[in-house]
Amino acid sequence: MTFAVFDIETRIDKQLLRRAFHAADGISDDEVYRRFIEESGKDFAPMSLHVPISIAIGNVGEDFILQSVESLAAADYSEEALAREFWTRVERFKGCLVTYNGRNFDLPVLELAALRHGIAAPNYFAESNSPRYRYAGARHLDLHEYLTNYGAVRIRGGLDLLLKMIGMPGKGAIEGSQVQGLYEAGRVDEIHRYCRSDVIQTYFLFLRVELMRGKIDRPAYERARESASPFLTELEQPL
Repeated sequence: MTFAVFDIETRIDKQLLRRAFHAADGISDDEVYRRFIEESGKDFAPMSLHVPISIAIGNVGEDFILQSVESLAAADYSEEALAREFWTRVERFKGCLVTYNGRNFDLPVLELAALRHGIAAPNYFAESNSPRYRYAGARHLDLHEYLTNYGAVRIRGGLDLLLKMIGMPGKGAIEGSQVQGLYEAGRVDEIHRYCRSDVIQTYFLFLRVELMRGKIDRPAYERARESASPFLTELEQPL
């Protein structure tokens, strides 16, 4: 079986927030968002307000070797093109998707993007053998769900802690909460690089989890890790 390790970065749809909750108030999108954050006491908006602006995919062979990392819609970028390319790939992909917290965030956000842009994904939304279903582990391995035993325990420190636990650099100078500001400053290339960095590091976490689960033996693990070492140089460059 082949694997596709993916991650997304998002922006907040401030216009939708205003239209849905404050249409009659006569205030700007930015002001609505500012008030929303202040009133909620959180700096992370609900999933329903997120729009994907960057998607990176790490293509992993049956030998668990990372073959490439791609940023989608790189040639003809738009948010709709990004969502369409993702769903086109998922519809024809027969392997296993690999994410960190993808079942609770990345995939639901992308489902709403399909709804927004009128994208059909009948294979993904099929009633059986779909990565959409929680215990369909052969089609979607959510590392967060697996390592927390489907929510039975919490891992304080999240992905950053787990990455550092296995010797990865972790999140670095940019974190998810900064993506909105980067987007509004027009620094989309930095967002793409950050997304790719997360995919590369998530791959190494996936590799370690598969070793732990006995899905790969130690020699194969070492071969895969060594083969992927060139991708580590990308992590050494400042974002």
